[in-house]
Amino acid sequence: MNRLFTCLCLSLLFNLAQAQLPIPEYQKGKAILSGTIANYHPNDNLIFKIGAPNIVMGTAETLYPTVESDGNFTINIPLYHHTQVRMMIGNADLVILLSPEKETNVAINLSNPPGKQFVFSGQYATINNEWCQPELITKIPPVYSDGDLLDSIVGISANEFKKRCINQYKRYVTHNNAQLQFSEDTRTLANLSCAFDCLENLQATHYCLQTAYQKKENITREQAFAAFLDVYLPDDFHNYLKDFPVNHPLALYCYNYRNVVMDLYDTHKDPLAYEKNLLKNAPLTKEEQTLIHQYETAFKAGISFQQESELMALSAKYFKENDLFRWESFSKAKERLSNIIQDSTSLIVDYIRAIYMRSSFYNLQPLTPRQELMASEITNPIFLGIIQDMNRQMQPRQKTITKKFTICEAPQVPEKELLTALIARHKGKVQFIDFWATWCGGCRQIIKEYEPLKKEIGEDKVAFIYLTGPSSIKKTWDILIQDIAGEHYWLNKEQWGYLWNHFQMTGLPMYLIIDKKGNIAKQFTHVTAKELKELLELEVNK
Repeated sequence: MNRLFTCLCLSLLFNLAQAQLPIPEYQKGKAILSGTIANYHPNDNLIFKIGAPNIVMGTAETLYPTVESDGNFTINIPLYHHTQVRMMIGNADLVILLSPEKETNVAINLSNPPGKQFVFSGQYATINNEWCQPELITKIPPVYSDGDLLDSIVGISANEFKKRCINQYKRYVTHNNAQLQFSEDTRTLANLSCAFDCLENLQATHYCLQTAYQKKENITREQAFAAFLDVYLPDDFHNYLKDFPVNHPLALYCYNYRNVVMDLYDTHKDPLAYEKNLLKNAPLTKEEQTLIHQYETAFKAGISFQQESELMALSAKYFKENDLFRWESFSKAKERLSNIIQDSTSLIVDYIRAIYMRSSFYNLQPLTPRQELMASEITNPIFLGIIQDMNRQMQPRQKTITKKFTICEAPQVPEKELLTALIARHKGKVQFIDFWATWCGGCRQIIKEYEPLKKEIGEDKVAFIYLTGPSSIKKTWDILIQDIAGEHYWLNKEQWGYLWNHFQMTGLPMYLIIDKKGNIAKQFTHVTAKELKELLELEVNK
């Protein structure tokens, strides 16, 4: 890093040290967000949702405020500490700083120009109002989703890409520090937010260069993967971390701190490492060995692999081998970061430890002995508090069932007749069929987003059917479906594999809308809840 960048970082750190915000601590509670939406009309179907982050899981729970006819709303948002949450309303997308057990109020007028659409009062009002001003730079867009930026990086080296990302970040820090009309706290958080967005781009270096090449050559993702299979980052590539505020005590205020660890900082990452681990350590059948070899061949040739669902099922079947592989990967990442940062107790190293806990929590299981060992090394109170709280929630206990769900046996018919047999059960009624998996975060998130439609449209008018395959851990599936109203099928390998290939699926989720005559009216991978409601009502009213 050059001297200017070092000076800028020192300046940023000095600004942070002078800020008035206290160091965030673990404080589980509910933040209250209330407000009024000007010119609100219920029939406008305004999209309004809140993302409440869980830093350990690296995800955000989507909440939907209920807006009264006069435009007023109040929502309780579960948090583990003082932090920013994401608010999306209409075309506006911003983060706001909230505090557990404190109320923040916002007056919203989306017809106003930028900078005047939101007026906050209450907790953190100054920061939230200043955050909305266009003179302040609070985010850096991801390179991999910007076509023009991808065109500009075709053929450049990883170090050149790194240089461009860091130079952009330096410009934004310089700009923000010159905006003296804003408070020290606001400029501090804006600079931190830009830093963490920059880190997201830096960690995605290999993917960005690969995607740029794919776009230029107009080839498939698989072909681009194959072309970049032996392209590695320089050994010292991640040394930039020493000059970023990844360990600053105010960092966890930021919604995007999770961008700090998007991968495990391995410069020679083998995209087939997990498959090689299974071949070496798992008691695979000959059929499973053949499956993995076929996948490796397809991957290296840049060919789409049609049996991906069967490959995913191996992860669930060989959980112990998977857990050992993750342990070794995270242990190496912890060591790499400790060497770069020169501190094994730093915030980012603690975050690596915390992320290792995700797999158990995601499968609704308590920590494994290995995870408990790594958790014992964590010193940050927020990470530690969240892990302990979630681990308590995962302990076996009696659960009260509130949703009407039904576990169904798949019809005993040939695979090619399976879908027809499933549809026949509700012929004469519109049907919504969801192909999902317990390990698919997007699947589970969208299920939550679509859930209110069951009451809005009426389950007497639309049958909601959920299909999953053997890649979903059965015990996890048994727990998750208790919160998903509808009919649930856990299909065997042959049934799921046939449907996967029949619909040429390349990933999950995937959805079907079936009309009253039993025909497929639409196949899609995602629409908004509002769009799905319109599609279903269109079929219901025919």
